[in-house]
Amino acid sequence: MNFNAFVGGIEPGGLTNDFEVKILICFLLKKIEQPLSFDQVNEILQKTGFVNYFEFVEAVSELQKTEHVLLTTDENGQEVFQLSEIGEAMAQTFHHTLPLTVREKTVESARELIQMQKQLEETEVRYHAVDDGYILTMKLKDIGSDLMDLSVFVPSEDECVEIRERIYADPLLLYKTLLAVMMGDYQEGKQLFEEKLK
Repeated sequence: MNFNAFVGGIEPGGLTNDFEVKILICFLLKKIEQPLSFDQVNEILQKTGFVNYFEFVEAVSELQKTEHVLLTTDENGQEVFQLSEIGEAMAQTFHHTLPLTVREKTVESARELIQMQKQLEETEVRYHAVDDGYILTMKLKDIGSDLMDLSVFVPSEDECVEIRERIYADPLLLYKTLLAVMMGDYQEGKQLFEEKLK
């Protein structure tokens, strides 16, 4: 077994041992307690900067061969990784060998990604042409009643595209800010925008 991981592009404090990378992947799947796709795991690890992409690919391949990680299909037909019993045992036994900051930042990155994807799934932004421009409609879904169902006039299609991208980047910011302004709490609305600009 080769214990020297690819180190190009790894942040200080990152993993330089391929066994540690495998432990981290198993630890992540155990801690998050839900299957994740290849792209999701890769995005999480690349965001932290703790693991080189090529090392990640090799580690995932080896974990599949040894059946620590199983490739399954979720309800949407997407291929996802699921931790096997031996993968769970590996995470449980060896997770403490990883630096605490690596574990904490990886889990934090995973939770942020999952939350963002959940928001995107619950947000619907569409637009259609009218005689003098476009009508853009945004729907922010929730369990039960929708949080928001809003239509606005927009002069051009390019502006519709820009607005849609901004909404998808942070749909809750729009909701919280509009609600604060409509409730007369202008200071809170201002504060929300200032925090976004930081």
